[in-house]
Amino acid sequence: MSAQTRLNEALPESQQRLSHQATTLATHGYIVGDVIGQGTYAVVKKAYWTKFKRTVAIKIMSKTNAGETFLQKCLPRELDAIRNLRHENIIHYYEVIETTMRVYISMRYAEHGTLLSLIRKQGHLPEVRARRYYRQLLAALEYIHTAGYAHRDIKLENMVLDGNDRLKLIDFGFACRARDAVAPVLSKTFCGSHAYASPELLRFKPYDPVHADIWASGVVLYSLLYGKLPFSNEKQKINRGVIFPSSITVTREVQCLLKQLFLPVEKRITWPELGRSLWFFIELEDESPGQAEWPQPAPDGVAEPSAAKRSKLDNKA
Repeated sequence: MSAQTRLNEALPESQQRLSHQATTLATHGYIVGDVIGQGTYAVVKKAYWTKFKRTVAIKIMSKTNAGETFLQKCLPRELDAIRNLRHENIIHYYEVIETTMRVYISMRYAEHGTLLSLIRKQGHLPEVRARRYYRQLLAALEYIHTAGYAHRDIKLENMVLDGNDRLKLIDFGFACRARDAVAPVLSKTFCGSHAYASPELLRFKPYDPVHADIWASGVVLYSLLYGKLPFSNEKQKINRGVIFPSSITVTREVQCLLKQLFLPVEKRITWPELGRSLWFFIELEDESPGQAEWPQPAPDGVAEPSAAKRSKLDNKA
């Protein structure tokens, strides 16, 4: 019997699991560090990749602790999504390592943490900064939806900021195919965070996950602007509508956009109407002269505002 085998038999099971993880990752050139995130079936650790001399994040998923639904549906869908989606506002995935016990996903490390951590530190963001992050989220979502996928877990925890303060969408554990060659593919899985869930999702009937992603993006935007979630229960979402706190001043244009985002699915703003919202083209007071964002398309492929809208903007200047 080898020394390693005798050691493994002497170790408690939890320590054996950690030993196996470290050995697997070390074989692929990773020096594993602290835990930086944790979920139901996964833990995310910071690591140094000696092969390329860079810091990375590694998502470690246990097959033994996961249920059949996770193994048969969620995991294959996540691997399919991260292998096929590449965008500047989606976290870059380096490699997938799979063993009989675990799956390891190596990805870029986001130096500035999650948007949730940012909001907890700052309370809420200036409108100009919230718009920049939301624009980047929409760019990622438009790309994902155009590619035929839906994320289905849009929330502050699943957006991180890199060293250049650019938003990166992460965690495709609930991602699914949302379009086939001719029509939407309705979802029958009711997943994600309840606070970000759209009314049609909460009815527990088949729903279009693309429209649900758009609703959830509105929850993110509201949270960035006001530092809190817009709804506390399902009744508020369906009957009351969104309410804007008077303690924080934002433009009428962004309030108008939020109202359009928080409508029943049949009336909710959609692509490409979302990107043509006037809010993306106005100059905000917090911007320095000459630094307005509106000349940049948001998201890609969206037309410039009409002459009438441009006149309105010029009159504001």
